[in-house]
Amino acid sequence: MNTVAETMPSYGTSQVKQARFVVIAMLLFHVGAAFAFVVGASTTAVVAMLAYYVVRGFGITAGFHRLLAHRSFKAGRGVQFMLALFGSLAIQGGPLWWVAHHRTHHRYTETDKDIHSPRTKGFWQSHMGWMFSPESFNENGAGARDLHKYPELKWLQRQYAWIVFGQAAVIYLIGTLIGWLFPESGTNGVQFVVWVYFIGTVALWHATFMVNSVCHIWGGRPFDAKDDSTNNWIVGLLALGEGWHNNHHKFANSARHGLFWWQFDLTWCLLKVMSWFRLVSEFKLPNATVMADALEKQRAARSEAT
Repeated sequence: MNTVAETMPSYGTSQVKQARFVVIAMLLFHVGAAFAFVVGASTTAVVAMLAYYVVRGFGITAGFHRLLAHRSFKAGRGVQFMLALFGSLAIQGGPLWWVAHHRTHHRYTETDKDIHSPRTKGFWQSHMGWMFSPESFNENGAGARDLHKYPELKWLQRQYAWIVFGQAAVIYLIGTLIGWLFPESGTNGVQFVVWVYFIGTVALWHATFMVNSVCHIWGGRPFDAKDDSTNNWIVGLLALGEGWHNNHHKFANSARHGLFWWQFDLTWCLLKVMSWFRLVSEFKLPNATVMADALEKQRAARSEAT
């Protein structure tokens, strides 16, 4: 069997080492999640995991994606930093790296330059196999140069390793403190690490990865986005609104992905609440007439095809 280095000879030693590290790290996280069968569960740990899932997921969807990658709304630098910090805590890469990769995905969707396209790479590669490739570490932030003017975002990128491992220690201390102050909770530091850190992280990984894989294969395509993007309501729920992916690819700069009342978009709901307190503003949204015309054109094209 060929090694990573042998199959990807065009990449440097640094990229190969990073890819191997990610393979090991992601394997360890999945093994850590399996330790739930050893440490058991408690309501406190599960609720904490779900709450932290939403916080970190919102950091990815609202912070990394809709704000930093697409600039679909405005936020002050303090709010921008907090959203980017929450996204960094999700352990999906630093903000500059994440944004650069996502912009590349939009620029080269469904081509060989899109490293997580099911059409050209297959389901496994599009879901998470791309994270194991040296190619994924060849970005160097070039696609996010506009964000380099924010030293706080560059700091988050540099401190990413500390963010990954440091939060495990904090989570352990919180679990230990809760178990000591409220013994009736039935939890402890180790259980908190397993549920909040390992299980929550792995669950959020796969919810995010499904946007790349599932949402380019299964689901509806109400708009002609010139690619395979779909709307998938299951991913919409798990990924806090990101599963309305066909909507997003058609109107990439929209702050709202669930464009119709029946398309639940938790990220949009939370952004609206934040806007009431003037934490975010100037949402970019598609024009209703443009949306209606796009829907009608897609219906007409399908009628002609049948």
